[in-house]
Amino acid sequence: MTVHKIDRSVVIEEKAMRHRKGELYKLVGEIMDQQDLETLMVATLSKIAFIDYMLGIDVIESHRLNSMINVVNSNHGTNHQLTDFYIRF
Repeated sequence: MTVHKIDRSVVIEEKAMRHRKGELYKLVGEIMDQQDLETLMVATLSKIAFIDYMLGIDVIESHRLNSMINVVNSNHGTNHQLTDFYIRF
């Protein structure tokens, strides 16, 4: 990932962020069935939501994230909602 500092600003390349988001989705898929890693899974979903925010994608419109949350809910008996991961500054 390339990071550029410009007058106290940080610029992160979109390609790197999209790649990282894909890797995080893979991680959730790998640990989805492991009950003892639920905290890691929720943290990973939060990271995905934050990357969407940084890319200018409205989390509420993220169908892939919503589908992943639904699968996590059915596997773990939880009731997470897409709005739980909504990020706005």
